[in-house]
Amino acid sequence: MVELANDRWFPLVNLGLATSAAMLWYVTAGRVGWPLLVVLLVPWILRIAARRAPFRRSRFDGWLFIFGITAVIGTFTAYSSTQAQGKFWVIVGAMGVYFAIVSVSRRDAWLLAGATGPVGALLSLYFVMSNNWLQWPADIGILNRIGMLWMQIRPSFPFPVLHPNTLGGMMALVLPFTLAFGIYAWQKKQVRWMQLAAASVVITAGGLLFTSSLGAWLALAVGLSCWFLWPVSGILYKKLPMPRKVIYGAILLLLGLVGLLFLYFLLGTGSGQEDSATRLGLAQQTLYLIEDFALTGSGLATFPALYAQYVRVTPSFFAAYSNFYFDLWLEQGIFALLTMLVLIGTSFWLLFQRALDKAEPERMPAAETDGVEMRRRRKKRQKMLPQEMVLFRWAAFVSLVVMVLHGLIDNALYGAQASPLLFFAPAMAILVTRRKSADLAPVAVQRRRWAMGVGVTAVLLVGLFFGFRQRVEAQWYANRGALALARAELVGWPTNQWDSGVELDRFHQATTLLERSLALDPNNRTANHRLGLIAMVGREYETAVAFLETAVMETPEHRGIVKSVGYSHVWLGDFDQALVYLRDISESQAEMTIYSNWWNRQNRPDLASKASEMVAILENVTLFNP
Repeated sequence: MVELANDRWFPLVNLGLATSAAMLWYVTAGRVGWPLLVVLLVPWILRIAARRAPFRRSRFDGWLFIFGITAVIGTFTAYSSTQAQGKFWVIVGAMGVYFAIVSVSRRDAWLLAGATGPVGALLSLYFVMSNNWLQWPADIGILNRIGMLWMQIRPSFPFPVLHPNTLGGMMALVLPFTLAFGIYAWQKKQVRWMQLAAASVVITAGGLLFTSSLGAWLALAVGLSCWFLWPVSGILYKKLPMPRKVIYGAILLLLGLVGLLFLYFLLGTGSGQEDSATRLGLAQQTLYLIEDFALTGSGLATFPALYAQYVRVTPSFFAAYSNFYFDLWLEQGIFALLTMLVLIGTSFWLLFQRALDKAEPERMPAAETDGVEMRRRRKKRQKMLPQEMVLFRWAAFVSLVVMVLHGLIDNALYGAQASPLLFFAPAMAILVTRRKSADLAPVAVQRRRWAMGVGVTAVLLVGLFFGFRQRVEAQWYANRGALALARAELVGWPTNQWDSGVELDRFHQATTLLERSLALDPNNRTANHRLGLIAMVGREYETAVAFLETAVMETPEHRGIVKSVGYSHVWLGDFDQALVYLRDISESQAEMTIYSNWWNRQNRPDLASKASEMVAILENVTLFNP
């Protein structure tokens, strides 16, 4: 057992097991649950039995612990424990992949880079074998026609269909390492490796093309441009009387300005999202949801239901994600977001520090200290490894750029059920920048740093609480009330039908908490909004208007509140006031038409008549103000 844990290839076996467990959790949406945890922990148990640490320490261990704690909390706060636990296990798998990657020896980085080729190719093949071009058509017409023809002849497999932007983002994340491996193989004159890399790049790039994921293309283009422009700056350095870093910085600034224009364009489009919503609109409305659950987070796998129910005010599915950062902030809270930002920021810092380092000698295992041949091999490896590390550091840099930029537009790594590649880029950054274990501060020093950090955070939180005690306490009750309401009315979501107003006792806990919030802060937007919705379900529309108009005064651009108060005015027969709110709600006319029939089925012909009258008013507004 000791020999197995100390074997040269044991870290790679560990990575294979961790990746297998993570992928099984992913493809089964976490339904397998804890049994796969055994696969993940077997290598750890073997190392502990060999009196070694279960995994190699890294700079991010403590931060990942915090992230894991927020994920555990997210399983309790979510309205659906089943869906939350499914996402939780995928996150556990992603953390297992991280610890497996950072435990690999740095001299084996090229093997991991080579493995990304088949991973990217498999993602591409999965996409073309499962995508529904009727549901998610390609933006390029000819690609969409090819996809439609392929759907008619391809074999049928029971694969879960993932959004093209999700698979496109993951392809773009691993592609830089496949390219780096191809360059490495060319430098080593290894023909078979070159063939593997070339085939993987072609298949992955082809799949990325067919996804029509503009966000993934843009993020990858920006990252690869940063890599390509470094040697360009070296050429300009020979001709311009300026430091190379200044030249490179100026080029990156220009590239960044161009990228911001494209980003602004993409944020203003609805590509990759359902209906006509823009990415920027989704992000803006998600911020209101974040405020509702600011103190606890809404729980894992809750964004689609919360956005549909409280922003779009519809019982049917609307959007799978907003963006990487806001979704993480909403579901796991501010500490999870800060943890991810620290991981990304520190990864960039490590790469900036060491990507351009001069060659440093690589420490070889003690077993290779004897014999002339061993010394010759060690000297050769010492000579070659630094250049290889520069190559793979650039790949890690590009992968991080893809993670950052694509996360602003789409959510391949955390949306829906998260991804096993969630911590891939930071893990690779740690691997390719590691020198030796002495880079880490001693355990005692790290503990003091963490104690200071926790102490400072605690002081700030206590100061915030006592400085704004009444508002914080009010938001605490509002937050809990919002969680209780979500558990009460999102059972079995999406139901695809409006609430018929029966069993109002299920709202008792939420109502009690929300009323306690208003007792402390009568203007609390979350509490007023949720109490207004409860009153609407109970057909108490005058009460609903009172609560909702107070809420809309606090946040007049909250789409869900505007729509709800507008509908409440319709049911009261106040059509002029309703029009003020519903004029800019695009789906209101179509929904009022449906409501007219629905109210008749509910034995409320009076409300059905009001719905029909509102349809006529909205038709006239559309006719004269197209």
